[in-house]
Amino acid sequence: MPILLGSGPEVLDELARGAEFVRLSSSATVFERGSHPSGLFFVCNGAVRLMVSGPEGKDKVVELFEPGGMFGEIGVFTGERYRTWTQAVGAVVLVHVPRERVLAAVAMDNSLSNRMLVAVCARIQRLIDAIGSTVGGPAAVRVASYLLEQLERGARSDGCIVLAAPKKTIASLLNLTPETLSRVLRSLVEEGVLTVSGRRIRVRNRAQLARLLTHDEAVLPL
Repeated sequence: MPILLGSGPEVLDELARGAEFVRLSSSATVFERGSHPSGLFFVCNGAVRLMVSGPEGKDKVVELFEPGGMFGEIGVFTGERYRTWTQAVGAVVLVHVPRERVLAAVAMDNSLSNRMLVAVCARIQRLIDAIGSTVGGPAAVRVASYLLEQLERGARSDGCIVLAAPKKTIASLLNLTPETLSRVLRSLVEEGVLTVSGRRIRVRNRAQLARLLTHDEAVLPL
């Protein structure tokens, strides 16, 4: 796991005590809303979606955890019941580390504590950015913002993105209907900005995609 790089063998041994693999099928729940935190989860394979109840009672995806990512840290450090819940996207393999082992490892390794703090702050910033781009903004702007973020996180020069979840889940993450997301992607394909094949998306014109973030009506898809 990237966040554990730099930790010494004694810290890794502490985390390994009681750690176990968790294998789940598609849509299986990792932890329920209102349940007590049991520990920290690391994603080995697949993806996990973080869910909340929207204002109209509809379930909404607020974040996706991909391989190398972690989740459950809020419960680990606060000890409070979960206010959200998580579900597997397809078949997933996780590593679960008991809460007491995580707290002991953090107490042993200040650098690990700092890395976790940085990771949590980065997640908060991404959520703030997501709120700014998905609340009330044009659908094309939301899609462009998400795709550009995925390019930055993947650091790929060829412009290729592989979505970590089905388009229905991505639509929920962007506060869009699946039909609206499909319509925006189709428009961007017709304009030569993207090519789309299933979950694989290639950005052909990054500059034009970035122009959408300016809310310029001249470049927004109809």
